[in-house]
Amino acid sequence: MFPAVRSPQIPPSPEDMTRFRTRAVAYWGDLPGVVRDVNALTGAVSAHVQGALAAGGSGITAASATSLMVGTGARTLTISTGKGLVAGQYVVLWTEAGQAGMLGRVTAYNTVTGSLTVDVADTVGAGTYAVWAVFVVPLVAAQVDLSGGHFTAAPVSVGGVARRLRDDVGQFVGVVPPAFQIFAPDLALPGTVAFSRASSAWRLGAAGSLREAAVGVPRFDYDASGNLLGLRIEGAATRLNTIAAAPTAPENVSVSAVAYTVSYYGGGSLTLSGAYSGAIPPIEGIGYNVRRSLTFTPTAGTLTLAPSGTVQHLQVEAGPFATSPILGEGSAVARAADVATVALSDIDFNAAEGTIYCEFRVAGVSVPQRIFYLDNNGNTNVLSLFVSASNKITMAVNSGGTAVVYTEASLTVAVNTVYRAAFSFRNNNYQLVVNGGQAVSDTSGAMPSPLSTLRVGHTLGGVQPMCGALRHFTYFPRALTAAQLRAITL
Repeated sequence: MFPAVRSPQIPPSPEDMTRFRTRAVAYWGDLPGVVRDVNALTGAVSAHVQGALAAGGSGITAASATSLMVGTGARTLTISTGKGLVAGQYVVLWTEAGQAGMLGRVTAYNTVTGSLTVDVADTVGAGTYAVWAVFVVPLVAAQVDLSGGHFTAAPVSVGGVARRLRDDVGQFVGVVPPAFQIFAPDLALPGTVAFSRASSAWRLGAAGSLREAAVGVPRFDYDASGNLLGLRIEGAATRLNTIAAAPTAPENVSVSAVAYTVSYYGGGSLTLSGAYSGAIPPIEGIGYNVRRSLTFTPTAGTLTLAPSGTVQHLQVEAGPFATSPILGEGSAVARAADVATVALSDIDFNAAEGTIYCEFRVAGVSVPQRIFYLDNNGNTNVLSLFVSASNKITMAVNSGGTAVVYTEASLTVAVNTVYRAAFSFRNNNYQLVVNGGQAVSDTSGAMPSPLSTLRVGHTLGGVQPMCGALRHFTYFPRALTAAQLRAITL
């Protein structure tokens, strides 16, 4: 328990002169005691913090007297002496060499000899290693008994600790620090990112309503439930219809014999005729924030759109899927592409090796979409990750004008689904892991050099733009191991 701080005496008031002197004497006479109480509390808090740090809040490098094998049950190792570890605390034992960890409850610690025994309940990885780091970890409430004013707690898992750090604060466990990062929950881009868009654009806000982003302002997009999706990145698009906000009358638009997508919010219906015959039927009871769409290929000519009921933000555009809503009335409206680039000279870029981690989702499939593109302001030297036309996450490398790597992960990409991909690269060693799966690799490609520019969500010249949201993008200046790639993408 922390020491209590007494309540100060009532201070004197000139509005009560009859008791002014009495209260003044009592107030000033009591202040030294208040100061002592505050100092005692400060000292207790400081001691508590120091004890937590000594217990391993920032990590204790420790070596076991004999090699320690990853496994559950009692595990004993020798660490530094004089630490504040006590029975009942939960700790993570982590080995950088093996990228393995164990989580459990401290059952005994000898401050004189440094002998630490942990009852391990959860593990990541396998093997036997001599050097370990020890971290005290928080507990997560499993049950709350409000009547008793207390709760019982259960430990988070080793993997859970790593995922919470990655997803909540943008930090990674057990790997080298990143040299560059875009973390959408920050709701801002790093100063090293040159971002542009030659028009305004729209996004869904946290409250579920459409919000306009001015020319050149990045969009951090949300879903209809208020969950942050990430940095919205799209290519250029044009809304062909001229009345969009709440159309009630038919409208004609000119189309070619290519794929188009019509979309709108609401439960009303839309009938298509002329160059294409089809309809989106009405649906009762759906909200204004539900977007519906239809992709079709008309004949060249005039397409007639006939809305009925609740149809809002109607949009007809060329392409195999709907992009973000384009607002504005009275004419066709164009939205420019989102363009994000980073000069590699502005970050701590390692020309010999590295790893890029991406967490993203795409709004459509069956067209190539670049997640990132590292190049030399040309196409002769390139490191790239993209979703292919066959809907595979693919790593591709050009070195000296020759394509030396083109390798796909086995997973098939679906619309509006989160993917976590990590691509490591160095000379004759390229590895790709998606969502913690097995690594796919290529061991025969020369590392491209020189490289000068990172393009996020598009290639040189804006070709093959991504259409989706990027929540997390991290560059590490080292090629991580396959085990590390799996760990950070779980």
